[in-house]
Amino acid sequence: MPARTLPFLLLLLTLPATTQQTSTAGQFDSAIAAAQGGRFVNRVSAAPEIRPEPPRDFDLRAARLRSIHQDAEHLSALNAALQLELQQLKKGMLAKDLADNLKKAEKLSKKLRQEVVQ
Repeated sequence: MPARTLPFLLLLLTLPATTQQTSTAGQFDSAIAAAQGGRFVNRVSAAPEIRPEPPRDFDLRAARLRSIHQDAEHLSALNAALQLELQQLKKGMLAKDLADNLKKAEKLSKKLRQEVVQ
C-alpha cells in the first residue's frame, strides 16, 4: 500500500510548484493594472517616469530658520518648566522627571548650537 501512495503524494507535491508563476513582476504589474482601472503598463518597455520639479519658491534656508525657531521655543518652554522644578527642589520636593527634562534641555541646546554655527 505505501508503494501505491508514494507516486500520488509526489504528484500532489509537484503539481502546485509547476503551476505557480515564475515571475513576480507579472504579479505586481497585474496588481497595478487592476488598481489603475485595467490599464496594463509593461515596466520593461515603458518610458522612464517623469517627476515634476519641486516648487521653486521652496526655500531651504527659510525651512531651516523655522526649525531653529521651533526648537528655540521648545527649549524656552522646557527651561521655564525646569525653573519651576528647581524651585520645588529648593523646598525639598524632587520632581520625578527632572533628570529627563535636564537631558532633553541639554540635547536640544546642543542641537541648536550646531544649527546656529552652520
